Formats: sequence, structure tokens, C-alpha cells
Amino acid sequence: MKRLETDLHLHLDGSLSTDVVRLLAAEIGYDFEGKSVKESISVGDDCKSLVEYLKCFDLPAQLLQTEDALELASKDLVIRLAEQGLIYTEIRFAPQLHMRKGLTKEKVVQAVIRGVEKGTKEAPSITAGILLCSMVNGSDKENEETFDLAGGYLNKGVAGVDIAGPEGMVPMAHFEPLFKKAYQMDIPFTIHAGECGDCENIIKAVAYGAKRIGHGCAAIQSEACMDLLKREKIILEMCVISNLQTKAVPSIKEHPLKAFYDRGIRVTYNTDNTTVSDTSLLKEAEMIKEHMGFTEADLRQMNRYALEGAFLKQEEKEKIIAFFDNNNYNE
Repeated sequence: MKRLETDLHLHLDGSLSTDVVRLLAAEIGYDFEGKSVKESISVGDDCKSLVEYLKCFDLPAQLLQTEDALELASKDLVIRLAEQGLIYTEIRFAPQLHMRKGLTKEKVVQAVIRGVEKGTKEAPSITAGILLCSMVNGSDKENEETFDLAGGYLNKGVAGVDIAGPEGMVPMAHFEPLFKKAYQMDIPFTIHAGECGDCENIIKAVAYGAKRIGHGCAAIQSEACMDLLKREKIILEMCVISNLQTKAVPSIKEHPLKAFYDRGIRVTYNTDNTTVSDTSLLKEAEMIKEHMGFTEADLRQMNRYALEGAFLKQEEKEKIIAFFDNNNYNE
């Protein structure tokens, strides 16, 4: 029986298939200048920094500027994930990054919702939601508009919100009012924290009401932070291959995923960006089994943590968990 998996931390613009990129690039007359599609949108093994990693998003940003492009990319991603055996995913993106050709944030969100709905209709084995990202380097006004939009589409395609972008460019404390607003509006949220920044960002994110943390590697710096994550049952959305590429973690041996898991912290493994990182959940799983000593039972537990932390209505969540428990791979 195939391992049933989940991906809580997945960016739309970093996960375009080469076929979709080729098609959309042809539509705008993009010149690859002799590079292959893969070379244009994936980092190599010798990626030296987060800055270098982020360059791979330049082309997707150019391509995802129409409703048709956003709908196509979203539908294609959902279908590909279902084919890989995923039963649940949350796809995140920042609406404000797709307005270069005149789309409103609402039109962007509607296009992605349509794409996801078409994808799940064609591949009913997967349930998928979307997360709207505000940006660390975005304006307060734009970020508030994104959260307001999420409130309007909550449980109508939108599952929750996030803040992404270059961690540390703006202090985490600056975003406290934004997340207080999300908390008051009852919008579930995750926060990118402790990827490139320090453990204090994680502690602040939990204080603001985050039930999940994107990455969270820096928690290893602090016993108090790790105790907090365990006590509050915070889900960590960890992305091992991406962390190695961006140099958030120096080496696989130093990655804290196993240390967190052994401590009883609710860690999950995710892809971050399937195309930019040239990865998949299967690749992530095999890597952590080989280098960290995880067993199939451990992977099963992490996928269950992910489902327990899913931004879903309780009734729907219980149905998916019951399916997972009754149909999953056994060692």
C-alpha cells in the first residue's frame, strides 16, 4: 500500500511543472537564452545562499500574471500531488505578487481557487486548501488587504494566512497587530519564523497565536523555545532539502528535525518548493530515512501530525484522519 502523505508547506510559484513553465513562457515570448527550463527554475546542488535560491522565483513571477496562468498552474499542481499519493495539501502564495498586469488581489485569489477546485475535481483523492501570504517586505496596507481578503474567502477555498519573505528584514514585532487582527477574525495562521532568523521570532509567533510555524529550525538554539513548542503542541512545517539549499542549516547532520521529533515536538516534513528545490515528498522522506534514521512508523506519525494541524473544519479533518488511519502504509 502506498504511503499516504501531506504537504502543509508548499509555495505555488516555486512548484510549477516544466510543462507549465514551457507553455506559459511561450505565451509571453520568454527567451531562455540557451538555458533549459529546469536550469531556469531550479537551484543546483551548489546553491550558496537564500538570495541565490530566491533568484529562481524571477521567471515564475513573470509567468503568473494572468487569471488563466494562475488557474492552470494551480490545477496542474494539485493533480501532480494527487498522482504522488498526497491526500492533503495547503498551497500558499502572495496575491500582491501577481498584479503586474492589472489583476486585483481578489481576481488572483479567485483564479487560484478555481484552479484548485478543478484539480481536486479531476483528482478527488486529494483535499487542497490555499494560504494567502502577506510579505515581510510588503507594505502594511497590502498585508492588511491580504488578510481581509482571506477573511472574506475563509472556508470558500482559503484555509488560512501566512507571512513570508526575507525574515529579519523587518522585526517580527512589527507584525503583531496584523496577526492580532487575524486572531480576532478567527483566521488560522502559520508564520515563517526561525528559518533564517533566531528563536525569538518563533517565540513571538507563538505568542501572537500561531498554531504552526514555517521551518522553525532556530528553535534548536533554545531549550525554552523547544519546551514552548512541545507544551503548546505547535506544528513545525520543516523542509529539509530547502533548508540545506538556502543554508538555513549547514548540513544534513546538523538539521534539527530528528532532535525535535525525539523530543516530542510535532514536526512534519514538507517540500517548500518542489520545482525550485527539485524535490518531492518521496525524496524528502527517503532522505530523512537514510540520513536521520526515521522509520516508516515515524513518517506515518509526522503525516498524522500534519493532518491534525491542517487548517480545516473539524468535521472534514476527522474524516481525512479516519481515512488516513484506516488506509495507510504499515511497516
